[in-house]
Amino acid sequence: MKALATFVMRGRSTAALVAAVAAVLLWLFPPFLIVSGAALALVTLRRGAAEGAWLMALAGVGAVALTGLTLGTPWPMLDVLPVYWLPLWLLALVLRATVSLSRAFQAAALLGLLGVAGFYLVLGDPAIWWGEVLGQWERTLASLALSGQPAAADRATLDQLLALLREWAPYLPGQAVGAVLLFVLAGLLLGRWHQSLLFNPGGFRPEFHQLRLGSPLAAFTLGLFGAAMLSGWPPLANAALVLSLLYTVQGVALVHAVAFKRRLSAAWLLLFYLLLMIPPLSQGVMALGVVDAWADFRNRIRPRSGQC
Repeated sequence: MKALATFVMRGRSTAALVAAVAAVLLWLFPPFLIVSGAALALVTLRRGAAEGAWLMALAGVGAVALTGLTLGTPWPMLDVLPVYWLPLWLLALVLRATVSLSRAFQAAALLGLLGVAGFYLVLGDPAIWWGEVLGQWERTLASLALSGQPAAADRATLDQLLALLREWAPYLPGQAVGAVLLFVLAGLLLGRWHQSLLFNPGGFRPEFHQLRLGSPLAAFTLGLFGAAMLSGWPPLANAALVLSLLYTVQGVALVHAVAFKRRLSAAWLLLFYLLLMIPPLSQGVMALGVVDAWADFRNRIRPRSGQC
């Protein structure tokens, strides 16, 4: 990773090459988009807004051209890059100005809420929009059924899937914005780690371990959850869903801090990440992050004997 970061910082052309190629590789393996974002974050953190903007322009042209050559159309990349790179660039500027991951994550919370609001402004009621899409699918399936395809069992399975998607449709904004925000934050953190490797060795660990979003935002998140449960209004639930993602990341940072203080092996963290894929545990980590806003577990847990 240090070699990659060094290559990115060699110059504008090398940074654009890494960002563009990694962005195109997302069509093979989506996490490559995080590597692309990390290159943008690293350049912006180190060299400022203008250099980050130049990188977005140059790498964007390269990524769109490569996508056009590989997929036959550039439009998929034009849909992805502005939604991913622009908020990442803004958060990198916040982090550069404040030198605080906590402030950057608070700004990410604001961007997430604006993203949910924008989703409603652009699409209106997502359930209606998604219902129209599903209606097109159903008409296509009906035409296939008339021609003898698919089989009855397959059609029943597809009908169940469509019914499930209709139930999920009202929460599309929170899911979509949350997914984008997760990739944005991952790119920001990876870029910050790369900066630490090159210019501040060992500096990323304590910064990440001390990540806390603050009690006002935690109280606001709990209020949103309560209002969403009482009212059943999807926009509130979607906003709460996006904020819960940030507190899940804070919970992960807390687990890392405790593991470091208690000198736990890397195997424990690997097991933790595997179990994090189970919804009840991820919800528990999110709740832990919210409670940590007041409990401050990091300072309550003592290091293992013999550790400074």
